[in-house]
Amino acid sequence: MAVNLDVLLQGPIFDFWAVPVVFKPIKSQPGQPDYTRRGILNTYSLDVAGLDGQLYSDQRTILDIRESEFSVLPQQDDHLVIPKDCNNVPRGEYQITDASSDGGGQTMLTIRTFETIM
Repeated sequence: MAVNLDVLLQGPIFDFWAVPVVFKPIKSQPGQPDYTRRGILNTYSLDVAGLDGQLYSDQRTILDIRESEFSVLPQQDDHLVIPKDCNNVPRGEYQITDASSDGGGQTMLTIRTFETIM
């Protein structure tokens, strides 16, 4: 018997942790209006070792989404706006730089802050 992780596991996790997100389908659906779904925002620290032994510290910001909640998945170069995170802090606009599926119904979007220069 197959186990449906999207229904049994991800549903309750997203019900607890996910926040509303406005997606701007610039690349995945050009010309279509923005739409609201939900996602789980997280940031990971990332240490990269150089050939000389030096460490470079950076971070990776991600947004996990449930594939079953989308008719067309967001893709690289789409934008998204997170009005407030789970701590009620405004987060702003991001650009998707990468998307990878876990094969169980969840996709991890790697995102970076998007700022316009005036």
